[in-house]
Amino acid sequence: MDSYKEKYERVLEEFETYQNFAETQIQLLSEKNIQLEKNMDALVNIVEISKYINSYLSDENLIPMINDMIIGILGVTYSSVYLKVNGEMVMKASNIQDSSLILMENKYIKRIENGKPFILNCKEPLFQTEDRIDLHSIIGVPIQLRDKFIGYIILEHTLWNFFGYDHIKFISSIANQIAIAIENSFLYKEIQEQLKRDPLLGIYTRKYFIDFVEKKINKSKKDIFAIVMIDLDDFKNINDRFGHQFGDTVLLNTVELIKDNLNPKDMVARYGGEEIVLYIEEAENSKAVYEKIDSIRKNIKDNKVDLRQNNYKITATFGISYYPKDGRDVNKLLQVADELLYEGKRSGKNKVLVNI
Repeated sequence: MDSYKEKYERVLEEFETYQNFAETQIQLLSEKNIQLEKNMDALVNIVEISKYINSYLSDENLIPMINDMIIGILGVTYSSVYLKVNGEMVMKASNIQDSSLILMENKYIKRIENGKPFILNCKEPLFQTEDRIDLHSIIGVPIQLRDKFIGYIILEHTLWNFFGYDHIKFISSIANQIAIAIENSFLYKEIQEQLKRDPLLGIYTRKYFIDFVEKKINKSKKDIFAIVMIDLDDFKNINDRFGHQFGDTVLLNTVELIKDNLNPKDMVARYGGEEIVLYIEEAENSKAVYEKIDSIRKNIKDNKVDLRQNNYKITATFGISYYPKDGRDVNKLLQVADELLYEGKRSGKNKVLVNI
């Protein structure tokens, strides 16, 4: 009888040991599954953010959009994105209502200057201000572009110990997406800017110029501005005599002379071939506009272009039209300026003509 009892107790002990082991393994597997689900959720969110960024690459509000997504995904109290501009951290997106920068409340400014991730958790409020609610948990993750520190994501929460080190990995992935978005946005804008400009002269294209003037007219019917058509006299002879490379040098020199005499709000564009077109912003004083354009004419006439022992002086003829006096749409203004230009060509060249 005793032997059966001993066997029973031994089997029972083994069963309890096995049961404890099984429960431990089930608990570990459960925890791993929970962690795996969290990782999967994080991965899905990163993929969604990546898709979002690619869809709104050219949008000026891209970073605020990403910031809103962070708030929605993590459920934080405050989220702010800072970028380094001229050596200083500038807030580019935030859901903080007041205008004061949280960086200036710098409980953690030194940590930010290090350009490294950090977490602050405190039972006592980290910030005690009248216009801000109590914050007990803060995380900061740097934004880096090819190992260059360019900004920070700062997240804040009212709950103590809300942020842990698992958050650093997830937020770092978002920071990487922001860095890629910034670079891609910059490249996109650079390409768009290149498409607006003539590849040789670096000035605006005819299409961009016409679109710009049309928008200007649609925006305000009251503003007075001038359109100036410019054509280099006998330019074909220069190309035939000295070659196209010298002709390109003449064009480049002439464009630089023109730009030197324009105001920042004026615009210069290549209309076609050796024809240049100008938009003059302030044209209420027609005499002042004429004097400005005639000064450009004189500068071109007095300029000597040198290239490989070749030197040449060139002249240009100008036609000026005014909005709204000479036309109320861009095509009419260009037509009037062009007609005046060719009237100047026929009457001797090297002139500035305008309707009286």
